[in-house]
Amino acid sequence: MSKENYILSVYNTITGMTEDIEVSEAVYNGCRRSGWAIIRNDGRFRENEIPFSDLKGGIDGAYENFSEFRSDADNPAGHVVQQLTLQQLQNALGNLDKPDQELLLDLFEHGKTEREIADAQGVSQVAIHKRKRRLIKNLKIYLE
Repeated sequence: MSKENYILSVYNTITGMTEDIEVSEAVYNGCRRSGWAIIRNDGRFRENEIPFSDLKGGIDGAYENFSEFRSDADNPAGHVVQQLTLQQLQNALGNLDKPDQELLLDLFEHGKTEREIADAQGVSQVAIHKRKRRLIKNLKIYLE
């Protein structure tokens, strides 16, 4: 009964060359199965990908004209609404008292926690939380 030799070609990173090495049957079959899985997965990916030629481009085919790559943020009307909302928010914040403005800046711009602000002001975290909720509620009412 003859023993079959299982040879794999591997890349030696030290020498920069491919070498043939003898391995066990289990290692040989495991490596071959890995190769089959890669080929099978590549085939499945190609079956499900959208060919670039199927995308709906503009007259000149420029990337910016492909509707698949555009978002609602690219809409000029969306920019106008966003600017108006920012303007309203700035007006609303301008109408707040200085301590309330500082609280909102600490929370949302500086990223401080309610606990950190409470400790700095010498009040409870619950008091800061209630104040924050009241301010946000009033801002929502103002923006509606």
